[in-house]
Amino acid sequence: FKFSGCANDCMNSVQRSDMAIIGTWRDNIRTDEELARKWFARHGMHELVSDVVTRCPTKSIQIKPVDQVKSGPTISSVKLDDQNALEIDNRDCVRCMHCLN
Repeated sequence: FKFSGCANDCMNSVQRSDMAIIGTWRDNIRTDEELARKWFARHGMHELVSDVVTRCPTKSIQIKPVDQVKSGPTISSVKLDDQNALEIDNRDCVRCMHCLN
């Protein structure tokens, strides 16, 4: 048996055991605005779209103008610069971690 608490570790669990049990978290995705702004300044919109947004299988990640970002108990958002923000609808997120990989 191999128990994994993270979707990123699932491949290790599957490959290294006969029986893999993979868990995930239940709360909303947490964001770090300072880190997001630094990443966006270094990598830009093209890389954000091609490496993060388009990899989401449920399309729960969207880039929106800052003034159009929704708020609510199931929404996570982070400002990327003074004009753009990343919005995540946690109800649609399946926690596959494709956006982080």
